Amino acid sequence: MTHRMFERIREDYQTHGRRWSDRAMWALLHYRFGIWALHLRLKPARWICGKAYGALAIVMPMISGVSMDRRMVVGRRFRIIHAGMVGLHPQATFGDGCGVMHNVTIGTNMIGGAPTIGNDVFIGCGAVILGDIMIGDGVRIAANSLVISDVPPGAMAMGVPAKVYPGRGHGPAAAEAQRAMSGHMSPGATATAPNIESLFPHSSAA
Repeated sequence: MTHRMFERIREDYQTHGRRWSDRAMWALLHYRFGIWALHLRLKPARWICGKAYGALAIVMPMISGVSMDRRMVVGRRFRIIHAGMVGLHPQATFGDGCGVMHNVTIGTNMIGGAPTIGNDVFIGCGAVILGDIMIGDGVRIAANSLVISDVPPGAMAMGVPAKVYPGRGHGPAAAEAQRAMSGHMSPGATATAPNIESLFPHSSAA
């Protein structure tokens, strides 16, 4: 377990530009330490490290700008692109290669669970994702959007409440969605959607 923790920290360090000064790295270090402490075999060591984790949890959101709990499930290469006002619910689940901008809230809709987010998902600044919903692989969530329903793989969600634009995400999931759409469109027809490059200037960093 110790080897796995250091492997994840090394990946986090590389994902965040090899900068220990990045506040997002502090939040992820705290998260990885918390999971490691939770799985220690010796009960006294688990108790001491758990108390240390809990004490740091009081101040970590203030100094890092990120609120994330060790009960979360976070995949590999998770990147918080700009730390600050990021609130992630303990029941939230992230796949691999996800990117989160600043001022993002991911939580419950008063009742039920928190979102399950797939691989290679980019979440723009100011976005809010609420409820027991599924966000598919390769999805882009536009800035300042409110997402309260499922978003299929490879799509883009934008607006309040968010409207889904199939095939406007990124990566293999988006390419697959575009192929599926082209098979159902009449010759010469084109799908209309906003200019996604202007909406996601930092998406390549995710």
